[in-house]
Amino acid sequence: MPRLVYALMSADLLIDKDSSSTSFIRTVEHAVVPELPAVLPPVYFASLWDMEKNGGQPFTVSLNLTGPDGQDTLLGIQEITPAETALHKMNFQLPGLKVEAEGKHHVSVSIKNGDNWEVLARLPLFVFKADNTQA
Repeated sequence: MPRLVYALMSADLLIDKDSSSTSFIRTVEHAVVPELPAVLPPVYFASLWDMEKNGGQPFTVSLNLTGPDGQDTLLGIQEITPAETALHKMNFQLPGLKVEAEGKHHVSVSIKNGDNWEVLARLPLFVFKADNTQA
């Protein structure tokens, strides 16, 4: 099974064509919205996987958004067929996330293990409503 090395969200990312190095621009851990419910701006989800013990086998990853009330929303599922490399990067853009309430949300990354899903990381996403009472 592959091992998750890191997972993060950022407003933008750049990938160097020569070195394949990734630069993350403005990591995302919170959002301020004028009203609720709201749709957040698109963000990038980025992850790096250690493939050393995977033996080149495909694996399936899912992303979920969990609200403060514990309600899960599936953001996507993707089957990964890795190349014969020791590391595998998975970067993709999430469209605007719909949030219903203020508070601590989580974006979780899970891997399918047999018939079950194993959560490997829970990225916090705090949502705050803007204070519109200031003059």
